Amino acid sequence: MNQVSSKLARLTARYAYKALLPTPEHSIISFSFDDCPKTVVTNALPLLEANGWRATLYIACGLCGTTNHQGLHMSDADIIEAHKRGHEIADHTYSHVSANDVHHDVFLAEIERNQRKLEALGLPRSRHFAYPYGHTTPRLKQTLSKKFETMRGVLPPSNGTQDARLMKAVRIYSNDSISLALNEIAKAKDTPKWLQLFTHDIRKNPSDFGCTEEDFRMIVDAVVDSGLPVLTVDQAYQKIVRQERE
Repeated sequence: MNQVSSKLARLTARYAYKALLPTPEHSIISFSFDDCPKTVVTNALPLLEANGWRATLYIACGLCGTTNHQGLHMSDADIIEAHKRGHEIADHTYSHVSANDVHHDVFLAEIERNQRKLEALGLPRSRHFAYPYGHTTPRLKQTLSKKFETMRGVLPPSNGTQDARLMKAVRIYSNDSISLALNEIAKAKDTPKWLQLFTHDIRKNPSDFGCTEEDFRMIVDAVVDSGLPVLTVDQAYQKIVRQERE
């Protein structure tokens, strides 16, 4: 897919095949981490657990044990341990491929390969998915709605409405979005919404897609001060769906 076609597909996907979720009665916050940087295990999860919270990890198993701009990635044992400690393991394709770079069927095969790997580790099938790079297409949104309860993108929310097939989320990136995240947390205290916060590596010198331990702690402190509940993506989704049924 060329650049013009890719951009058009991404823009069209924002409006196609929507599945709008009801606004929660009270705000909910979810922390999530993409790919599988080892520093999530060492520097982020313990801080969340100290507050009684659990996160959602969108894992791309093909990155396990490798090192890239995000540093060393988790081992299989790290993923199993995170699951045992109550964190949700969700799907992010096996090789972290863009939906704009591969054929539709190849992308679906990547998802299934990732699922088979997670299941081989003894984990349940993932109920939620995050698009690598936030890239998707209208066709992919429609197809994946039969496989997952929600699919998350990377664009920040413009209002409190969430499309389950292209969820909005706020980045926790030290180079550009800490103030935005803090502002969204503050707004969530007064305006009911499902606020999803996400990042990648957490370390002293993070990648452009991660944050420092100090900035992550600042975000956690802001959530503590807000008094808002923190739930995994699946827990939040189930709570919102139950609310609609009641």
